[in-house]
Amino acid sequence: MEIVYNGSIIKQTLNQKEINIMTYSITNVTSNYVPAKNLSPFFEVTRAPMSAMVDGEYKTVARDALLSPNGDLMGVVSPRYKVVTNNSVVNVFDEFFSTLKIQKVVDRVSGNGAKWIRDYIIEDENYVVTIGKKNDDVLKTKVSVSNGYDGKTSVSLDFSAYRQICSNGMMGWKKTIGTKFSHFSIDILSSLKSTLDVGFVGMKKNFNLFDTWTKIPYTEKQFMGFIDDRSYLSDKQKEATKGLYLPVMNQYKEEETVWGAYNVITAIATHHTASRNESVDNIFSSGYKTMAKVAKDFFEMPKAA
Repeated sequence: MEIVYNGSIIKQTLNQKEINIMTYSITNVTSNYVPAKNLSPFFEVTRAPMSAMVDGEYKTVARDALLSPNGDLMGVVSPRYKVVTNNSVVNVFDEFFSTLKIQKVVDRVSGNGAKWIRDYIIEDENYVVTIGKKNDDVLKTKVSVSNGYDGKTSVSLDFSAYRQICSNGMMGWKKTIGTKFSHFSIDILSSLKSTLDVGFVGMKKNFNLFDTWTKIPYTEKQFMGFIDDRSYLSDKQKEATKGLYLPVMNQYKEEETVWGAYNVITAIATHHTASRNESVDNIFSSGYKTMAKVAKDFFEMPKAA
């Protein structure tokens, strides 16, 4: 099956037949909204039923198209699929986080508007720690709320560390410290406090681990060997990553420890990857996702005491 909308083709299979599916014409899509970095993700979503040309006749297909205001296809869903809007999500979480001291809030939107991530950087003293030999490396709690219109992304809440030295979100454990809200409603507001507390308990374990890492030596040679062992990196990616080791170490005055090496990797992901569309945040790029995998591997590998 080929779903055809505005020239974009998504290949699928329906009853083992190759057919062309076209959305019904949409007349109320008039906005010039173009999803981009720092642009508001709170746009109106249009839901359009779809039909298919089968054996020369149009037949109803049990699928709906989710469209952005400029008519881009964001996802294909079943008629019973409940669309949870970014507006409804942000209203709940903004209300909840208004009770905490927040340093800043950052929104990120994917190229076609199908995915949105909002980061809340919490500087409330209950969610901030300091680590390192001089006890001066400040780590704040970053809570990332995400939602999507691709038919696959549910509302979720992920916890990670935000290093005060740089807007450098730590990665590697989001799959183990996070919560999904498959049946999202305003009722979750009452449960968010316990969710946040549970998440922070998990984060404190990571904070303690990071403090241990500041005391474990890790040389440039070890870093190069670790990168060379990543079979999913191309030779070009390996050389580029290794070439950034010393510049990043010097820029952030890192020491040759496990913590320093980990921060090199996350800094590369944060500051040295880019989307093909320069107006779209790099967090949605393949380069960022690859470096996130490298960070995850580093986080999980055995460390010498």
